[in-house]
Amino acid sequence: MELINDLNDRLLFAIPKKGRLYEQCQNLLHGADLHYNRKNRLDIALVTNLPIALIFLPASDIPKYVAEGRIDLGITGQDMVSEGEVEVDEIVELGFGKCKLCVQVPIKGESQTVESLVGKRVVTSFETLAKKFFDPLDEKYGKKTMISYVGGSVEAACALGLADGISKYDKYLWVKRLGRTRREVVQIKRL
Repeated sequence: MELINDLNDRLLFAIPKKGRLYEQCQNLLHGADLHYNRKNRLDIALVTNLPIALIFLPASDIPKYVAEGRIDLGITGQDMVSEGEVEVDEIVELGFGKCKLCVQVPIKGESQTVESLVGKRVVTSFETLAKKFFDPLDEKYGKKTMISYVGGSVEAACALGLADGISKYDKYLWVKRLGRTRREVVQIKRL
């Protein structure tokens, strides 16, 4: 627990602990000449040339820690901030990790427009944002879209009969047909 005592008088700086943002943050930290040694499986690393402690967290947790004042500064996606519904100051857009929320349906499915999904089942990892999108449509058409959470592999939901469509963040700008679970899914609307 000696490491915890070393956090006093340091800026607590959260970065994603894995994934695409983690890799891009590593490049950013290296370019900023921050020297640190992250020990295996340890989520805290002390910067040796500045009074900073790097805290490695899931990207989705960073907005909450910053909003509650537990972390001074963090890097995460704007999607995570929006989904977390927290108040944080966005200091600067770093220009990496761009993606858009989109709705996808099976190519051969009965729903081929966003409107045709209203009142049906939509699976997503971003319930809050999907709900904000579908609520006005539900009101307009007098139906209730059933939005449910899946932590990953949302593309499999339609093939396995769990959903009529999916809502997910996607970094690509064109129709996707990648991988086995996505082969039968087509993007119909970028939100």
